[in-house]
Amino acid sequence: MERLKQDIKTGQFNRLYVLCGEEDYFRTYYKKSLKNAIIAEDDGINFTEFSGKGVRENEIMDIARTIPFLGDRRLVIVNDSGLLNPASKKKKSSDDESEEESLQETSKKKDDYGLADFFAEIPETTVLIFNEEKVNRTSKVFKAVAKYGYVASFNPIPEKEDGIRRVQGYVAGKLKRENVNMTNGAFRLFIDRTGTDLRTVFTELEKLISYVYGKGVITEEDVAKPLPDRIENKIFVMTEAMTNRDQRSALKVYYDLLRIKDEKPVMILAAIYKQYHQLYVIKKLSVEGMSGADILKAADVRSDSDYIYKKLLRIAGQYTYAELEHAMKMCLDYDKQFRSGKIKDVIAVELVIVAMSSREKLNL
Repeated sequence: MERLKQDIKTGQFNRLYVLCGEEDYFRTYYKKSLKNAIIAEDDGINFTEFSGKGVRENEIMDIARTIPFLGDRRLVIVNDSGLLNPASKKKKSSDDESEEESLQETSKKKDDYGLADFFAEIPETTVLIFNEEKVNRTSKVFKAVAKYGYVASFNPIPEKEDGIRRVQGYVAGKLKRENVNMTNGAFRLFIDRTGTDLRTVFTELEKLISYVYGKGVITEEDVAKPLPDRIENKIFVMTEAMTNRDQRSALKVYYDLLRIKDEKPVMILAAIYKQYHQLYVIKKLSVEGMSGADILKAADVRSDSDYIYKKLLRIAGQYTYAELEHAMKMCLDYDKQFRSGKIKDVIAVELVIVAMSSREKLNL
């Protein structure tokens, strides 16, 4: 991570970065930080982002070769493509091996040129970033990455003493920037309730900071009051990931919830509906001259914090009224289909998550 911080600070960038590992909070954080440092926010011409396993190598290489237009750099980001995690080759029988060897000399194709070769030739004006949960470190393509680029691995933080100390350091840094303190007892209780998943940790920490606004210190009593149990925490994280169009994270949290015995898909669907209904109410009332506290009350948000209001207003601003209405209607439609036996409840929630977390604009 130090190398990433240094590159962002100095503005001296490698032509190839790979952010990998199961800890998606830091992968997302550094992807956004690199993007903000490399290219202007409004430069849509020189920025391309691919997502999913459908992306082809040639698409990436073609756009990465393109000279930037009226800018210094072209940025290409590839998310969860699986291209750096090629399947291991199955062991072949002796007959298969001899047949393959006999063909190797004559069947060498000119189009064998791929990413592993291209990594050595990325233009100086291009920065290519792969954001991948899984990679195959023994593959040819990953070895090329290690040779020509920079690899940053982010692994889940274990819920052991050394892992908890790491999380405490991250929390302390956030609290320092917000000019808020937390007692040791409060931190222990906080970690007991959130675990060491950083997305959950920072989501709940923001709630606590808003709760003690003006007080300056978080105590055990503060932690015990506003934090719901872990199941509700995960639902909040999931719906927030949907709002941020982070489909992979939203589905990951959903599947984690399904492993909890008493958590039913229909209840998760109801929580998603509530989130979008709150955003709709906040968006609508924000232009009618009401105070933030009154708007939160009308939207059934259990807080009167100006911090929470501004955060939800910002999220609501990412949607049109039509998109929010569509989200609510979709939840109700799938709920009706599930109750009438036309669709399984698990699939109903999946379809809502996929639709509302898609990076593509809704066609309304």
